[in-house]
Amino acid sequence: EQHNGMSVTPLLELRDVHKKFPGVHALKGVSFNLKPGEVHALIGENGAGKSTLIKIIAGVYDFEGTYLVEGQPAQISSPSDAIAKGVAVIYQEFNIAQDLSIAENIFFGALPHDKFGRVRWKELYRKTSEYLEQVGLHEDPRKKMRFLTVAKQQMVEIAKALSRNAKVVIMDEPTSALCGSEIENLFALVRKMKSRGVRIIYVSHKLEEIRALADRVTVFRDGAYIGTDPIAVLDEKAMISKMVG
Repeated sequence: EQHNGMSVTPLLELRDVHKKFPGVHALKGVSFNLKPGEVHALIGENGAGKSTLIKIIAGVYDFEGTYLVEGQPAQISSPSDAIAKGVAVIYQEFNIAQDLSIAENIFFGALPHDKFGRVRWKELYRKTSEYLEQVGLHEDPRKKMRFLTVAKQQMVEIAKALSRNAKVVIMDEPTSALCGSEIENLFALVRKMKSRGVRIIYVSHKLEEIRALADRVTVFRDGAYIGTDPIAVLDEKAMISKMVG
């Protein structure tokens, strides 16, 4: 890939990835790469292999093939390996503890504490407020998650990804439970993250959203890689014909 005459190393790249489950060849020699500063949409009908690829990128599934981060082979065999490499996933079913506070969810497993193991609550709430500010969520860090709308819970998940210095955030059908103004809000946040250098892998079946947000689009069909194109050359009709063959 050329960029101003220099070749750009993809931040994250998968080459010739295969994933087999008993009786199913879910991914057949799939390739995918994510360039610096882009929103990369992943589309395909149900069962095309999108969620399998996401779980491979996130360290949930093992696989055959090559996984590179900044051009170097990455040993990613667990979600914590992926997080350590700066990859975070916002799943459709949020990974949250409803009875804990916003702050405890964002810093789950990483609460600031003193040498006696006591939690530094003041520091926790101050740090949480900084990340909530970044995603534009004006809520008390002490509020329990169960009192937030789905859209706000999603913003907490994104704040959690940013608190872990995520370089790549994967969003899986992020608007499926949101209404109009909440979707606009999410789009604004995606654009803001992008402008700050976070790369987004955006999985959605809503093609008008992809037209609005994506820089490039990769299409999967029946577990196979069909192609990657800049959004400028794809209208909805072209996307659908690639998805259904």
